[in-house]
Amino acid sequence: MRKLIWSLLSFWFLVLISEYADASCGAGTVIYFKFKGEIYLLLADHNWSHQRDRGWSGFGGYCGADPVEVAAARETEEETKGFYRRGEIFAKLGLSAKIRVGDFTTFFVEVDYVPAIVINNQIPSDHAAAYLERGPFAWIPFSVIRQAIAKRRTGRVQIPGKYLPPGKRSNRIFEPFVTSLLAAKEAGIFP
Repeated sequence: MRKLIWSLLSFWFLVLISEYADASCGAGTVIYFKFKGEIYLLLADHNWSHQRDRGWSGFGGYCGADPVEVAAARETEEETKGFYRRGEIFAKLGLSAKIRVGDFTTFFVEVDYVPAIVINNQIPSDHAAAYLERGPFAWIPFSVIRQAIAKRRTGRVQIPGKYLPPGKRSNRIFEPFVTSLLAAKEAGIFP
């Protein structure tokens, strides 16, 4: 009986450690394009009810057993409903600026402009739940985000409603995303 209890406790401990190890690494992307001196960021709201309070951000999640580059490409594909394919994103990561803030690595990936409505209307390329996690999508000028950060007195950074699509659930920006953007700007690696 003691062996069984010890075995179960050991197994539980290993599961706990492996879950913690998976949670200790995060990676994602900020998808952007440049037009007439302005940088536009593709942001998405969170769909799932338990994440709706997060607000708008780039794309990313836990690494699991994957290296940060693989995880960033995977998360971007999943969270854009497959519009941006992981192979396409992965190929761009080697040339992309990146920053690590805490346990999260953010890659800045430049893409060609595609209207947000095209991404919003994308039929998920996979039936996995992760492909339905995010949306709607919007291209937000970075200057607007920077102004919103500067004007924040208390609470969370808010995107002016005129930049957001119908069907939005919030106008707030996910705070860890703001932290990564500010760190990248301060480090001089923001595009």
